[in-house]
Amino acid sequence: MRRRIPGWAWLPVGVAVGLAAARLILAPRILERWPAPRASVPATAEIRITFDQAMDEASVMERLHVFPSQDGQLRWQGSTLVYRQKESWPSGGTVEVRLDSGARSRRGAGMVMSARWSFTVAEPRLVYLWPADGPAQVYARVLGEADAVPLTATPGGVIDFSIGARGTRVVYVAVLGDDSTELRGLDLIRGQDRLLFTCPAGGSCTSPELSPDGNRLAFVRATAQAGATQQVQSRVWLQEEGTTEPVAVSPEGDVASSPFWSPQGWLSFVDSTRGAILVVDAARGEPFTPIAVLPSSLGERGTWSPAGDLLIYPDLLLPIEEPSDEASGEESPGVMETHLFCWDVPSGTLTDLTGVGGWQAEDASLTFTPDGDWVVFSRRLLTPGDGTPGKQLGRMRPDGLQADQLTDEAFINHGPPTAGPQGTLLAYLRFNVEAPLEPAEVWWFDLESRTGNLVAKGGYLPAWIP
Repeated sequence: MRRRIPGWAWLPVGVAVGLAAARLILAPRILERWPAPRASVPATAEIRITFDQAMDEASVMERLHVFPSQDGQLRWQGSTLVYRQKESWPSGGTVEVRLDSGARSRRGAGMVMSARWSFTVAEPRLVYLWPADGPAQVYARVLGEADAVPLTATPGGVIDFSIGARGTRVVYVAVLGDDSTELRGLDLIRGQDRLLFTCPAGGSCTSPELSPDGNRLAFVRATAQAGATQQVQSRVWLQEEGTTEPVAVSPEGDVASSPFWSPQGWLSFVDSTRGAILVVDAARGEPFTPIAVLPSSLGERGTWSPAGDLLIYPDLLLPIEEPSDEASGEESPGVMETHLFCWDVPSGTLTDLTGVGGWQAEDASLTFTPDGDWVVFSRRLLTPGDGTPGKQLGRMRPDGLQADQLTDEAFINHGPPTAGPQGTLLAYLRFNVEAPLEPAEVWWFDLESRTGNLVAKGGYLPAWIP
Protein backbone atom coordinates (compact mmCIF):
# COMPACT_ATOMS: atom_id res chain seq x y z
CA MET A 1 0.00 0.00 0.00
CA ARG A 2 1.51 3.38 -1.10
CA ARG A 3 1.86 5.93 1.66
CA ARG A 4 0.61 9.44 0.83
CA ILE A 5 2.91 12.37 1.56
CA PRO A 6 1.14 14.93 3.73
CA GLY A 7 0.52 18.29 2.06
CA TRP A 8 2.47 20.18 4.71
CA ALA A 9 5.58 18.18 3.73
CA TRP A 10 5.68 20.01 0.39
CA LEU A 11 5.88 23.37 2.11
CA PRO A 12 9.69 23.51 2.41
CA VAL A 13 10.00 22.49 -1.23
CA GLY A 14 7.60 25.22 -2.27
CA VAL A 15 9.47 27.77 -0.19
CA ALA A 16 12.78 26.72 -1.73
CA VAL A 17 11.37 26.90 -5.24
CA GLY A 18 9.83 30.28 -4.50
CA LEU A 19 13.09 31.65 -3.12
CA ALA A 20 14.98 30.35 -6.14
CA ALA A 21 12.44 31.96 -8.45
CA ALA A 22 12.65 35.24 -6.55
CA ARG A 23 16.43 35.10 -6.74
CA LEU A 24 16.24 34.65 -10.49
CA ILE A 25 13.70 37.44 -10.87
CA LEU A 26 15.62 39.90 -8.69
CA ALA A 27 19.07 38.96 -9.99
CA PRO A 28 20.74 41.77 -11.96
CA ARG A 29 21.15 41.24 -15.68
CA ILE A 30 23.34 42.74 -18.37
CA LEU A 31 21.30 44.74 -20.88
CA GLU A 32 24.13 45.84 -23.16
CA ARG A 33 27.84 45.22 -23.54
CA TRP A 34 30.12 47.14 -25.84
CA PRO A 35 32.14 46.36 -27.82
CA ALA A 36 29.75 43.62 -28.83
CA PRO A 37 30.94 40.00 -28.98
CA ARG A 38 33.18 39.36 -32.01
CA ALA A 39 33.10 43.03 -33.04
CA SER A 40 36.15 44.67 -34.66
CA VAL A 41 36.82 48.05 -33.07
CA PRO A 42 39.44 50.85 -32.86
CA ALA A 43 42.33 50.33 -30.46
CA THR A 44 41.02 53.08 -28.15
CA ALA A 45 37.57 51.54 -27.64
CA GLU A 46 36.22 51.60 -24.07
CA ILE A 47 34.43 48.66 -22.49
CA ARG A 48 30.86 49.44 -21.40
CA ILE A 49 28.51 47.17 -19.46
CA THR A 50 24.95 48.34 -18.82
CA PHE A 51 22.88 46.60 -16.11
CA ASP A 52 19.12 46.56 -15.64
CA GLN A 53 19.42 48.06 -12.15
CA ALA A 54 21.75 50.02 -9.91
CA MET A 55 24.73 47.91 -8.83
CA ASP A 56 26.98 47.62 -5.82
CA GLU A 57 30.00 49.10 -7.54
CA ALA A 58 32.70 47.39 -5.48
CA SER A 59 31.21 43.92 -6.02
CA VAL A 60 31.22 44.47 -9.80
CA MET A 61 34.73 45.87 -10.01
CA GLU A 62 36.27 43.00 -8.04
CA ARG A 63 34.69 40.46 -10.40
CA LEU A 64 35.62 42.16 -13.69
CA HIS A 65 38.58 40.66 -15.55
CA VAL A 66 40.04 41.96 -18.81
CA PHE A 67 42.75 40.22 -20.84
CA PRO A 68 45.27 41.42 -21.83
CA SER A 69 45.32 43.21 -18.51
CA GLN A 70 46.56 46.77 -18.25
CA ASP A 71 46.08 49.82 -16.10
CA GLY A 72 42.83 51.66 -16.68
CA GLN A 73 40.12 53.79 -15.15
CA LEU A 74 36.77 52.44 -13.96
CA ARG A 75 33.85 54.82 -13.62
CA TRP A 76 30.06 54.63 -13.45
CA GLN A 77 27.47 56.45 -15.52
CA GLY A 78 24.23 55.52 -13.77
CA SER A 79 23.91 51.75 -14.14
CA THR A 80 26.63 51.56 -16.82
CA LEU A 81 30.19 50.57 -15.95
CA VAL A 82 32.84 52.16 -18.18
CA TYR A 83 36.39 50.80 -18.33
CA ARG A 84 38.90 53.04 -20.12
CA GLN A 85 42.29 51.47 -20.63
CA LYS A 86 45.38 53.65 -20.17
CA GLU A 87 47.11 52.40 -23.31
CA SER A 88 45.54 51.42 -26.61
CA TRP A 89 44.68 47.77 -27.16
CA PRO A 90 47.24 45.89 -29.31
CA SER A 91 46.28 46.27 -32.97
CA GLY A 92 45.19 43.03 -34.56
CA GLY A 93 44.78 41.32 -31.19
CA THR A 94 41.83 39.94 -29.25
CA VAL A 95 40.49 41.34 -25.96
CA GLU A 96 38.61 39.02 -23.60
CA VAL A 97 36.19 40.29 -20.95
CA ARG A 98 34.78 38.24 -18.05
CA LEU A 99 32.39 39.27 -15.30
CA ASP A 100 32.10 36.56 -12.66
CA SER A 101 28.80 35.61 -11.07
CA GLY A 102 27.98 37.07 -7.68
CA ALA A 103 28.17 40.75 -8.66
CA ARG A 104 25.43 42.29 -6.52
CA SER A 105 22.82 44.95 -7.05
CA ARG A 106 22.25 47.63 -4.44
CA ARG A 107 19.30 45.55 -3.21
CA GLY A 108 21.69 42.70 -2.45
CA ALA A 109 20.72 40.26 -5.21
CA GLY A 110 23.65 38.70 -7.03
CA MET A 111 24.21 37.72 -10.64
CA VAL A 112 23.46 34.03 -11.07
CA MET A 113 25.65 33.43 -14.12
CA SER A 114 28.96 34.86 -15.23
CA ALA A 115 29.33 36.70 -18.54
CA ARG A 116 32.20 36.22 -20.97
CA TRP A 117 32.85 37.62 -24.45
CA SER A 118 35.66 38.86 -26.68
CA PHE A 119 36.24 41.38 -29.45
CA THR A 120 39.05 42.03 -31.92
CA VAL A 121 41.13 45.18 -32.35
CA ALA A 122 41.27 46.56 -35.89
CA GLU A 123 44.44 47.79 -37.53
CA PRO A 124 44.88 51.58 -37.67
CA ARG A 125 43.12 53.19 -40.63
CA LEU A 126 44.01 56.30 -42.59
CA VAL A 127 40.87 58.37 -43.23
CA TYR A 128 40.38 61.13 -45.81
CA LEU A 129 37.90 62.84 -48.13
CA TRP A 130 37.75 61.79 -51.79
CA PRO A 131 37.40 62.87 -54.58
CA ALA A 132 38.38 66.52 -54.76
CA ASP A 133 36.56 67.14 -58.06
CA GLY A 134 33.08 65.96 -57.05
CA PRO A 135 30.83 65.15 -54.09
CA ALA A 136 33.28 63.65 -51.62
CA GLN A 137 32.79 60.88 -49.08
CA VAL A 138 34.83 59.83 -46.05
CA TYR A 139 37.06 56.87 -46.93
CA ALA A 140 39.17 54.66 -44.69
CA ARG A 141 42.10 52.48 -45.67
CA VAL A 142 44.33 50.08 -43.79
CA LEU A 143 47.88 50.62 -45.00
CA GLY A 144 49.01 47.49 -46.76
CA GLU A 145 45.57 46.83 -48.21
CA ALA A 146 44.81 47.80 -51.78
CA ASP A 147 41.32 49.25 -51.44
CA ALA A 148 39.74 51.96 -49.35
CA VAL A 149 36.30 51.53 -47.79
CA PRO A 150 33.71 54.35 -47.80
CA LEU A 151 32.41 55.24 -44.35
CA THR A 152 29.71 57.62 -45.60
CA ALA A 153 27.24 57.60 -48.49
CA THR A 154 25.70 61.05 -48.50
CA PRO A 155 24.15 61.98 -51.91
CA GLY A 156 25.25 65.61 -51.67
CA GLY A 157 28.73 64.72 -50.42
CA VAL A 158 30.76 65.55 -47.31
CA ILE A 159 32.66 68.83 -47.00
CA ASP A 160 34.35 68.42 -43.62
CA PHE A 161 34.91 65.82 -40.90
CA SER A 162 36.96 64.97 -37.84
CA ILE A 163 37.72 61.97 -35.64
CA GLY A 164 36.68 62.35 -32.00
CA ALA A 165 35.86 60.59 -28.75
CA ARG A 166 39.34 59.03 -28.60
CA GLY A 167 39.14 57.83 -32.18
CA THR A 168 35.85 55.96 -31.90
CA ARG A 169 33.49 58.37 -33.68
CA VAL A 170 33.47 60.27 -36.95
CA VAL A 171 31.58 63.57 -37.09
CA TYR A 172 31.01 65.05 -40.54
CA VAL A 173 29.24 67.79 -42.46
CA ALA A 174 26.79 66.42 -45.03
CA VAL A 175 25.50 68.58 -47.88
CA LEU A 176 21.75 68.29 -48.55
CA GLY A 177 19.91 68.72 -51.84
CA ASP A 178 19.21 72.41 -51.27
CA ASP A 179 22.89 73.09 -50.41
CA SER A 180 22.07 73.31 -46.71
CA THR A 181 24.18 71.31 -44.28
CA GLU A 182 23.71 68.96 -41.37
CA LEU A 183 26.10 67.50 -38.80
CA ARG A 184 26.11 63.72 -38.49
CA GLY A 185 27.95 61.26 -36.29
CA LEU A 186 29.17 57.75 -37.12
CA ASP A 187 29.79 55.51 -34.09
CA LEU A 188 32.61 53.15 -35.05
CA ILE A 189 31.85 50.83 -32.11
CA ARG A 190 28.12 50.36 -32.74
CA GLY A 191 28.16 51.08 -36.45
CA GLN A 192 25.38 53.65 -36.06
CA ASP A 193 25.09 56.82 -38.17
CA ARG A 194 22.77 59.49 -36.73
CA LEU A 195 21.81 63.11 -37.17
CA LEU A 196 23.38 65.47 -34.64
CA PHE A 197 22.26 68.92 -35.82
CA THR A 198 20.58 70.46 -38.85
CA CYS A 199 22.01 73.85 -39.69
CA PRO A 200 19.21 76.44 -39.99
CA ALA A 201 18.32 77.81 -43.41
CA GLY A 202 20.46 80.70 -44.56
CA GLY A 203 23.60 79.43 -42.86
CA SER A 204 26.20 76.71 -43.05
CA CYS A 205 27.96 74.58 -40.44
CA THR A 206 31.60 73.47 -40.64
CA SER A 207 34.57 72.40 -38.49
CA PRO A 208 32.84 69.79 -36.28
CA GLU A 209 34.99 68.73 -33.33
CA LEU A 210 34.01 66.24 -30.61
CA SER A 211 35.32 66.59 -27.07
CA PRO A 212 37.66 63.80 -25.86
CA ASP A 213 34.83 62.17 -23.86
CA GLY A 214 32.43 62.48 -26.80
CA ASN A 215 29.82 64.40 -24.79
CA ARG A 216 30.22 67.80 -26.45
CA LEU A 217 30.24 68.83 -30.09
CA ALA A 218 31.82 72.13 -31.11
CA PHE A 219 31.32 73.55 -34.59
CA VAL A 220 31.30 76.77 -36.60
CA ARG A 221 28.04 78.22 -37.80
CA ALA A 222 28.14 81.00 -40.41
CA THR A 223 25.10 83.16 -41.16
CA ALA A 224 24.62 86.02 -43.61
CA GLN A 225 23.69 89.31 -41.97
CA ALA A 226 21.07 91.50 -43.59
CA GLY A 227 22.28 94.78 -44.99
CA ALA A 228 23.84 96.42 -47.99
CA THR A 229 27.21 94.71 -47.49
CA GLN A 230 25.81 91.19 -46.77
CA GLN A 231 28.37 90.45 -44.12
CA VAL A 232 28.79 86.90 -42.82
CA GLN A 233 28.92 86.27 -39.09
CA SER A 234 30.89 83.22 -38.02
CA ARG A 235 30.59 81.93 -34.43
CA VAL A 236 31.65 78.83 -32.55
CA TRP A 237 28.77 76.83 -31.06
CA LEU A 238 28.60 73.99 -28.56
CA GLN A 239 26.03 71.20 -28.32
CA GLU A 240 25.81 68.87 -25.33
CA GLU A 241 25.09 65.17 -25.83
CA GLY A 242 21.37 64.50 -25.49
CA THR A 243 20.32 68.08 -26.34
CA THR A 244 19.07 69.55 -29.60
CA GLU A 245 19.78 73.25 -29.07
CA PRO A 246 23.42 74.38 -29.20
CA VAL A 247 24.70 77.47 -27.39
CA ALA A 248 27.10 80.11 -28.71
CA VAL A 249 30.57 80.00 -27.18
CA SER A 250 32.43 82.79 -29.00
CA PRO A 251 31.60 86.41 -28.16
CA GLU A 252 28.67 87.95 -30.04
CA GLY A 253 29.83 90.15 -32.91
CA ASP A 254 33.26 88.52 -33.14
CA VAL A 255 34.35 86.43 -36.13
CA ALA A 256 35.37 83.05 -34.74
CA SER A 257 36.50 79.78 -36.34
CA SER A 258 38.57 76.58 -36.02
CA PRO A 259 37.51 75.00 -32.70
CA PHE A 260 39.80 72.32 -31.24
CA TRP A 261 39.93 70.47 -27.91
CA SER A 262 42.61 69.87 -25.30
CA PRO A 263 42.94 66.39 -23.77
CA GLN A 264 41.46 67.69 -20.48
CA GLY A 265 38.36 69.05 -22.24
CA TRP A 266 39.19 72.73 -22.75
CA LEU A 267 37.75 74.22 -25.93
CA SER A 268 40.03 76.46 -27.99
CA PHE A 269 39.14 78.52 -31.05
CA VAL A 270 40.39 81.38 -33.20
CA ASP A 271 38.81 84.80 -32.64
CA SER A 272 39.86 86.89 -35.65
CA THR A 273 38.18 90.02 -34.33
CA ARG A 274 40.38 89.98 -31.22
CA GLY A 275 43.41 88.61 -33.06
CA ALA A 276 43.74 85.78 -30.58
CA ILE A 277 43.20 82.14 -29.75
CA LEU A 278 40.71 81.88 -26.87
CA VAL A 279 40.67 78.95 -24.46
CA VAL A 280 37.53 78.24 -22.40
CA ASP A 281 36.52 75.52 -19.96
CA ALA A 282 33.43 74.14 -21.67
CA ALA A 283 32.45 72.08 -18.61
CA ARG A 284 31.74 75.27 -16.63
CA GLY A 285 28.96 76.28 -19.02
CA GLU A 286 27.78 79.79 -19.69
CA PRO A 287 29.15 82.40 -19.60
CA PHE A 288 32.19 81.02 -21.44
CA THR A 289 34.81 83.30 -19.92
CA PRO A 290 38.25 82.70 -21.46
CA ILE A 291 40.86 81.17 -19.17
CA ALA A 292 43.56 82.17 -21.68
CA VAL A 293 43.84 84.67 -24.54
CA LEU A 294 46.85 83.98 -26.79
CA PRO A 295 47.86 86.58 -29.39
CA SER A 296 47.39 85.35 -32.97
CA SER A 297 47.46 87.66 -35.97
CA LEU A 298 47.67 84.74 -38.43
CA GLY A 299 44.38 83.22 -37.26
CA GLU A 300 45.23 79.52 -37.59
CA ARG A 301 44.34 76.78 -35.11
CA GLY A 302 46.96 75.15 -32.92
CA THR A 303 47.62 71.67 -31.57
CA TRP A 304 47.61 70.46 -27.97
CA SER A 305 50.25 68.09 -26.62
CA PRO A 306 49.02 64.60 -25.64
CA ALA A 307 49.42 65.53 -21.97
CA GLY A 308 47.49 68.79 -22.40
CA ASP A 309 50.27 70.92 -20.87
CA LEU A 310 51.39 72.61 -24.11
CA LEU A 311 49.57 74.40 -26.93
CA ILE A 312 51.61 75.13 -30.07
CA TYR A 313 50.30 77.28 -32.91
CA PRO A 314 51.71 79.19 -35.92
CA ASP A 315 51.70 82.98 -35.96
CA LEU A 316 53.19 85.84 -37.93
CA LEU A 317 56.45 87.40 -36.87
CA LEU A 318 56.37 91.03 -37.93
CA PRO A 319 59.35 91.93 -40.14
CA ILE A 320 62.15 94.09 -38.83
CA GLU A 321 63.30 96.77 -41.23
CA GLU A 322 66.88 96.18 -42.30
CA PRO A 323 69.38 99.08 -42.15
CA SER A 324 69.34 101.30 -45.22
CA ASP A 325 71.65 100.57 -48.11
CA GLU A 326 74.18 103.41 -48.04
CA ALA A 327 74.72 103.19 -51.79
CA SER A 328 71.06 103.53 -52.73
CA GLY A 329 69.81 105.28 -49.63
CA GLU A 330 66.85 102.88 -49.47
CA GLU A 331 65.75 100.70 -46.58
CA SER A 332 65.75 96.95 -47.21
CA PRO A 333 62.30 95.47 -46.60
CA GLY A 334 62.10 92.92 -43.83
CA VAL A 335 61.04 89.33 -44.41
CA MET A 336 57.61 88.22 -43.25
CA GLU A 337 58.08 85.04 -41.23
CA THR A 338 55.71 82.53 -39.67
CA HIS A 339 56.92 80.97 -36.43
CA LEU A 340 55.60 78.28 -34.09
CA PHE A 341 54.75 79.57 -30.62
CA CYS A 342 54.29 77.39 -27.55
CA TRP A 343 52.06 78.23 -24.58
CA ASP A 344 53.16 76.36 -21.47
CA VAL A 345 50.01 75.89 -19.38
CA PRO A 346 51.64 75.39 -15.94
CA SER A 347 53.93 78.43 -16.20
CA GLY A 348 51.79 80.55 -18.52
CA THR A 349 54.84 81.44 -20.66
CA LEU A 350 54.76 81.88 -24.45
CA THR A 351 57.91 80.81 -26.33
CA ASP A 352 58.93 81.32 -29.96
CA LEU A 353 60.04 77.77 -30.83
CA THR A 354 61.24 78.69 -34.32
CA GLY A 355 63.32 81.46 -32.79
CA VAL A 356 64.89 79.07 -30.27
CA GLY A 357 66.80 77.45 -33.12
CA GLY A 358 67.57 80.77 -34.78
CA TRP A 359 65.63 79.83 -37.91
CA GLN A 360 64.39 82.31 -40.48
CA ALA A 361 61.41 80.34 -41.73
CA GLU A 362 57.79 80.02 -42.65
CA ASP A 363 56.59 77.33 -40.25
CA ALA A 364 53.03 76.06 -40.48
CA SER A 365 50.63 73.36 -39.31
CA LEU A 366 51.92 70.78 -36.87
CA THR A 367 51.22 67.51 -35.09
CA PHE A 368 52.58 65.85 -31.96
CA THR A 369 53.74 62.25 -32.00
CA PRO A 370 51.54 60.19 -29.63
CA ASP A 371 54.25 60.05 -26.93
CA GLY A 372 54.59 63.85 -27.01
CA ASP A 373 58.35 63.67 -27.64
CA TRP A 374 58.36 65.26 -31.10
CA VAL A 375 56.57 68.01 -32.99
CA VAL A 376 56.29 67.45 -36.76
CA PHE A 377 55.48 70.46 -38.93
CA SER A 378 55.72 72.02 -42.40
CA ARG A 379 58.59 74.44 -43.00
CA ARG A 380 59.88 76.68 -45.77
CA LEU A 381 63.28 78.18 -45.03
CA LEU A 382 63.61 81.87 -45.93
CA THR A 383 67.37 82.31 -45.59
CA PRO A 384 69.07 83.11 -48.93
CA GLY A 385 70.22 79.95 -50.66
CA ASP A 386 68.17 77.61 -48.43
CA GLY A 387 64.63 78.37 -49.51
CA THR A 388 62.47 76.04 -51.59
CA PRO A 389 59.19 76.68 -53.45
CA GLY A 390 57.50 73.84 -51.56
CA LYS A 391 57.26 73.40 -47.81
CA GLN A 392 59.17 70.45 -46.38
CA LEU A 393 58.40 68.25 -43.37
CA GLY A 394 60.50 68.90 -40.30
CA ARG A 395 60.49 67.91 -36.66
CA MET A 396 61.80 69.23 -33.36
CA ARG A 397 61.45 68.69 -29.65
CA PRO A 398 58.60 70.54 -27.90
CA ASP A 399 61.18 73.02 -26.54
CA GLY A 400 62.30 73.94 -30.07
CA LEU A 401 65.62 72.07 -29.96
CA GLN A 402 66.98 69.25 -32.16
CA ALA A 403 65.23 70.57 -35.27
CA ASP A 404 65.62 68.22 -38.22
CA GLN A 405 64.43 68.29 -41.85
CA LEU A 406 62.64 65.10 -42.91
CA THR A 407 62.02 65.66 -46.64
CA ASP A 408 64.02 67.28 -49.44
CA GLU A 409 61.82 67.75 -52.51
CA ALA A 410 62.14 71.38 -53.52
CA PHE A 411 59.03 71.61 -55.71
CA ILE A 412 56.76 69.40 -53.61
CA ASN A 413 54.65 71.09 -50.95
CA HIS A 414 54.19 68.87 -47.90
CA GLY A 415 50.93 69.94 -46.31
CA PRO A 416 49.49 69.61 -42.82
CA PRO A 417 50.92 66.42 -41.24
CA THR A 418 49.00 64.22 -38.83
CA ALA A 419 50.73 61.57 -36.72
CA GLY A 420 49.54 57.97 -36.74
CA PRO A 421 48.56 56.24 -33.49
CA GLN A 422 51.72 54.11 -33.33
CA GLY A 423 54.04 57.11 -33.64
CA THR A 424 56.12 55.90 -36.60
CA LEU A 425 53.84 56.98 -39.46
CA LEU A 426 52.54 60.33 -40.66
CA ALA A 427 49.88 61.25 -43.17
CA TYR A 428 50.03 64.51 -45.08
CA LEU A 429 48.71 66.36 -48.11
CA ARG A 430 51.14 66.66 -50.99
CA PHE A 431 51.09 68.66 -54.23
CA ASN A 432 53.49 69.81 -56.92
CA VAL A 433 53.91 73.59 -56.90
CA GLU A 434 55.03 73.44 -60.56
CA ALA A 435 51.75 71.78 -61.55
CA PRO A 436 49.05 73.73 -59.70
CA LEU A 437 46.22 72.25 -61.79
CA GLU A 438 47.02 68.67 -60.78
CA PRO A 439 45.02 67.32 -57.82
CA ALA A 440 46.63 67.08 -54.42
CA GLU A 441 47.47 63.66 -53.00
CA VAL A 442 47.28 62.00 -49.61
CA TRP A 443 50.56 60.29 -48.70
CA TRP A 444 51.89 58.40 -45.72
CA PHE A 445 55.44 58.86 -44.44
CA ASP A 446 57.58 56.55 -42.29
CA LEU A 447 59.58 58.54 -39.72
CA GLU A 448 62.14 55.76 -39.26
CA SER A 449 62.97 54.99 -42.89
CA ARG A 450 62.03 58.48 -44.11
CA THR A 451 60.16 57.03 -47.05
CA GLY A 452 56.55 57.49 -48.10
CA ASN A 453 53.96 56.32 -50.55
CA LEU A 454 50.79 57.47 -52.28
CA VAL A 455 47.47 56.65 -50.62
CA ALA A 456 44.89 58.58 -52.65
CA LYS A 457 45.25 60.88 -55.66
CA GLY A 458 42.64 63.60 -55.31
CA GLY A 459 42.19 62.93 -51.59
CA TYR A 460 42.42 65.55 -48.84
CA LEU A 461 41.95 66.18 -45.10
CA PRO A 462 43.86 63.08 -43.86
CA ALA A 463 43.26 61.81 -40.32
CA TRP A 464 43.67 58.54 -38.40
CA ILE A 465 41.40 56.00 -36.73
CA PRO A 466 43.63 54.27 -34.15
